[in-house]
Amino acid sequence: MKNWQTGLIRLWEKYKYFIAVILVGAVLLASSGLPEKEPEASETGSESTQEFDLAAFQQTVAESLSKIDGAGRVEVLLSLESGEESVYASDVNQSSQTSSDGSSTSESYQSAMSILSDGSYGESPVLIKSNYPTFRGAVILCDGADSSTVRLEITQAVSALCGISSDHISISKMSQ
Repeated sequence: MKNWQTGLIRLWEKYKYFIAVILVGAVLLASSGLPEKEPEASETGSESTQEFDLAAFQQTVAESLSKIDGAGRVEVLLSLESGEESVYASDVNQSSQTSSDGSSTSESYQSAMSILSDGSYGESPVLIKSNYPTFRGAVILCDGADSSTVRLEITQAVSALCGISSDHISISKMSQ
């Protein structure tokens, strides 16, 4: 029995750090559990982007403008200069070659989209920024358009909200 114990003590002295690392790893794995699979939206990379809904935005603006004193019912139509744009990270490699006689140089570019891998759940492109749409103009129909005060307040509100200059905002009286 004493031989067995001394053999075990020698093994412990020789492999104590290795055994300690294995035990710590086993405890960490047991305490954290396996990660749950994320929802489908995250696999496509769309969880960080929020799509712009023009119809919902127009409705929200119309509801807000109708609260202006004297505006009455309001309908809003916005035209877009450019739509929503997402800018993704990419790796660009440039190489140039000079001919053997030195008379001409050719350049080539290679571009590849940067991909973020989230382990076993998939890959998604690296989003740098999202540019929201820019507006070209607005047509506002409201009951109170015959009042210059109401037209001024609506013009200022739409201009501030959408970034449209006042000469690109048209306000007309809504028909009964």
